[in-house]
Amino acid sequence: MRPPLSACIALAYGAGLATGLARFPAPIILPMLLFPVLIGERGRARMLCAGAVLLGLAAGGLARVRDAASCAATLPAGQLVLTLRAEEPIDSGGSRTEATLPAANCGGSVAVRWPRTLRAPAGTEIEAAGRWRPRNGRLGRPSGILVVTDVREIDDRAGVSDRLRTGIHEGAGRLFGRRAPLVDALVVGRRGDLDRDLLENFAAAGLVHLLSISGFHLGVLAGWVFVLLRLGGVGRPRAGFAAASFAVAYTVFLGWPAPAARAAALIVILAIERSRQRMPHAGALLGTTAVVVLLFDPWAVLDLGGWLSIAALWGAVTFSAWSSRRLGNGGVTSTLATSVGATLATAPITAAALGSVALIGIGLNLVAIPLAAVVVPAVMASLAIGAVSVSLAAPLAAGAGIGLGVLQEIARWGAVVPGGHLVVPARLASAVPWAALLTAAVWSLHRTTRGEAARRLGWVGVVAVWGWILGTSLPALRIRPDEGSELALHFLDVGQGDAAAIRTPAGRWILVDGGPSGPSSDAGRSVVVPFLRRHGVRRLEAMVLSHAHADHLGGFPSVLDRIPAGEVIDPAVESADPLYAGFLAQLDELSEPWMRARRGDAFVLDSVRFRVLHPDTAWAGWGQDLNENSLVLLVEYREFRAVLAGDAGFPAESALAGRVGRADLLKVGHHGSRGSTGSAWLEELRPAAGIISVGEGNRYGHPAPEAMERLAAAAVEVFRTDRDGTIEVRTDGRTMTIRSRRGVVTRTVSEP
Repeated sequence: MRPPLSACIALAYGAGLATGLARFPAPIILPMLLFPVLIGERGRARMLCAGAVLLGLAAGGLARVRDAASCAATLPAGQLVLTLRAEEPIDSGGSRTEATLPAANCGGSVAVRWPRTLRAPAGTEIEAAGRWRPRNGRLGRPSGILVVTDVREIDDRAGVSDRLRTGIHEGAGRLFGRRAPLVDALVVGRRGDLDRDLLENFAAAGLVHLLSISGFHLGVLAGWVFVLLRLGGVGRPRAGFAAASFAVAYTVFLGWPAPAARAAALIVILAIERSRQRMPHAGALLGTTAVVVLLFDPWAVLDLGGWLSIAALWGAVTFSAWSSRRLGNGGVTSTLATSVGATLATAPITAAALGSVALIGIGLNLVAIPLAAVVVPAVMASLAIGAVSVSLAAPLAAGAGIGLGVLQEIARWGAVVPGGHLVVPARLASAVPWAALLTAAVWSLHRTTRGEAARRLGWVGVVAVWGWILGTSLPALRIRPDEGSELALHFLDVGQGDAAAIRTPAGRWILVDGGPSGPSSDAGRSVVVPFLRRHGVRRLEAMVLSHAHADHLGGFPSVLDRIPAGEVIDPAVESADPLYAGFLAQLDELSEPWMRARRGDAFVLDSVRFRVLHPDTAWAGWGQDLNENSLVLLVEYREFRAVLAGDAGFPAESALAGRVGRADLLKVGHHGSRGSTGSAWLEELRPAAGIISVGEGNRYGHPAPEAMERLAAAAVEVFRTDRDGTIEVRTDGRTMTIRSRRGVVTRTVSEP
């Protein structure tokens, strides 16, 4: 059976839109027009679908033109004085939110990092001085961040929607205390303040959708509006339209996020069709709502949340429909089929985009979804009552808080179930086995009886088992992209800090620094551990700490909690920082081997030589400055040489003068600060490439213009994690290949 016409139009329009946004060359357009033929449409339907492709192409081009006039595209790089309007409440602690520019002749919002001491409600107009740092987003879309350094004037211009946002934020703090960030995420989709452990647990348990404003949230709230109105004696059609109106208003208040917009469109269409006593086809509903979302927001075609929302709904409807026909309308059976369908349908997307598939969520959602369907309305009701009287809202908030606590415990338990959360490399190839499994499952259930479905599923199981046996028994058939004769250095994008993962030719791993940590973030937990797990790392041969500052040490405790290390290497310079004392106590508790690193220490691992160049207790500057006593590591493999300089500056570079020699790669010291990477240092090393690990829009101004000028004068090709993302350097000892967002660069290794 061919898909409904609306589904064909939605797919054709989305494909054309994506092509237009990507600015593919003209020869791509003709094959795009053949899209309706590929999915089996004929005659007039084929013409309509082909027309949808052309409309999508035009819409993509118009979206590009509109973006070219946005503030993100037109603001000049550098220091600016602007009037900003805060779109969300600003908390002290250097929060990052979106802001518009009411006095500027441009549209759209920009990301802003505010000073740590600033607090202001949503809707506040702020005259501020800051530095605009532009960058390109997906498909080259203009983006960037404004780092505010000075606030000159504040004027309260908040409207009704702004005061509501601020009231929700403040009410959550009063009524829910430490769970306030979770309430903010559930009600307004603000997840920036969520505890990283909590977010990681929900993701690993397959429940992260509960922390986003999705179709589930909107459906639950609209459903409660409908039920309460019906209990109040309102007729079914009027109650349906009232629920749909609430869904639209709430979506507009949220800023029209793609998943909520799709759900709102679906609720409106259902209300109209039910009033006419019609039941629209599920595929037609899905296709129509997808087109509605894309008409309002063309860039939603690239929104991961939107794709997950559509895939989950399709999977849930497809599997539950079969279950209802063949197994009956039992509550548990139908819910289980819905959960299985949503999980399988989204698995290829999460594997490719996020590097994970949480199968444990199939079972946990049976409990978590009904619980959330009660907790979310209770949270909303307590906030509404709390705006009038905190004492009246307190009992309801306490009950909702218990429900939130149970959800957190379910997520925490689900995250540690062995095999419940599968981690794979986040790339397109990872989606292939899950897409194959989804295809096999749909084939097994398509137009079948229970017996035939069981027989087909049996064949699928047999093929899967034999595939697993062959894959584990025949090494030649295994796909192991990290095996070979290459050394790989991965400089991770951890923000303002350092973390580098090194894989030897035989597949053993060493971690140099763990990235930063703070009250609301931990790069070890959110970046380093997921990276290592995606690459199948179960044990580190060594963890090397360059020095005991939080932007290098901060992520180490989280890594050690999850992945054991054969040895921890540390310069062991005395520090009064409690973070360092806690790290040493953790090493003692875990009985991790620990070694003080000194100049001349070295070890060889799989033909790769690691040599400590610094610090030296005989040096005059020993123990005086943690940065200048950073561990400087030389990595050698055949003719290839790389220097990882930690936060070493001019004094340490002077102490190393004449002792290092040529290097092909330099991890630039101290994030490219003004006081590092001197001309004499560069003259001795003569690196072909330099890596700067630096946070986007950091308040230190790293990398400094002076350091960048010295690198340019030495003809060093610079790669930065704030612009290029995680940077991978692979070498066979004779050539060096560097991969990043900007593409692939290959250089010949210099002779010693």
